[in-house]
Amino acid sequence: MKKLFSILTVLGIISLSSCKRDWICQCTDSNDNTTNTAINGGTFLHAEHTCKATGEKCSLITESN
Repeated sequence: MKKLFSILTVLGIISLSSCKRDWICQCTDSNDNTTNTAINGGTFLHAEHTCKATGEKCSLITESN
């Protein structure tokens, strides 16, 4: 069971980190104002790094087409 979980985890990480897609970085400032910033054509890791670099409370969501 541990091997199956490990294999599924590795496959999940690879699939999230290698797919290039459009992402939305949704940030909330101290006044509860929400802003959305598009991150086009990036991998999950690139988009997450870009989103978290703002220093605000941000979350990464996929852009639905």
